[in-house]
Amino acid sequence: MDEIDPFVQSLLDTPKTGLHNPFKNKERYLMLGEVSRKLAEVMHEKETFDFFVDCTMRSIPKSRAQTEGEIRVTRAFFENFSGDQVRFLCEAKQTPGDHTGQFATGYRWPFGAVGVITPFNFPLEIPVL
Repeated sequence: MDEIDPFVQSLLDTPKTGLHNPFKNKERYLMLGEVSRKLAEVMHEKETFDFFVDCTMRSIPKSRAQTEGEIRVTRAFFENFSGDQVRFLCEAKQTPGDHTGQFATGYRWPFGAVGVITPFNFPLEIPVL
């Protein structure tokens, strides 16, 4: 229980409106675009690429070729996702209402604290994508 307490406290400290709410934190999307760009850049370095491959292979039964493929797909995602693409995380959908000028709007960002349970066979690729 002592090991999980910091994670539980972090979840409790997350505001209900979330950390990624573009109405309250527009700068976060610019920052996440830059983080994605830097990640893609660093993942092109052989030492970093090999580190991700080795870590993944230690946690799941995959061949080196399969694992390298997973890391390449993840790197390509970050290359594509950097810059303006991050803004599409806060995309909204509108549906017309019953009265003139009325719309129901659905937003696409996490509400409150969020956790991810990753699949064992793609521990990096699936959660990232």
